[in-house]
Amino acid sequence: MVIGIIADTHNDIEMTEKAIDYLRTRNVDMILHAGDIISPRLLDLFRGIHCRFVLGNSDIDADLLNTKATELGFGTVDQFCDFVTGGKRFLVFHGNDVPKFREAVASGVYDYIIKGHTHIFENYVSNNTRIINPGTLYGADELTVAILDTEHDRVEKVRINED
Repeated sequence: MVIGIIADTHNDIEMTEKAIDYLRTRNVDMILHAGDIISPRLLDLFRGIHCRFVLGNSDIDADLLNTKATELGFGTVDQFCDFVTGGKRFLVFHGNDVPKFREAVASGVYDYIIKGHTHIFENYVSNNTRIINPGTLYGADELTVAILDTEHDRVEKVRINED
């Protein structure tokens, strides 16, 4: 399974659109968004794609995000998303809840933990769990997303150019 991973879009429609367009060319099976969506209208860009979203610390109006996500068929947008796909167990959350992160890593039950928040790309293994932060699409010198190939346990960092 090939999964596109995005976080910290902060309502940057243009950069999010570029990232989604790129991920479509890579034929990802789904996209995970690790929070800081900000505006419900950003969710429209993901229309027609199998996606999962979580709330970030800047997602102040969770009710509006949930209304839009439900309308688009994405289901609810919560603080955490714990699911199994392709035989792998995932935890997706924004990353600002450090105790929850430590607890999840220590549990050893997840194949992948996806987070955002720091705006910095991360890809490492701890306690047999791969931790991935795709970076950010907003307000940084380097704008990035990640692509995870679960069959080969490979993560690719992808720079999204502003021009």
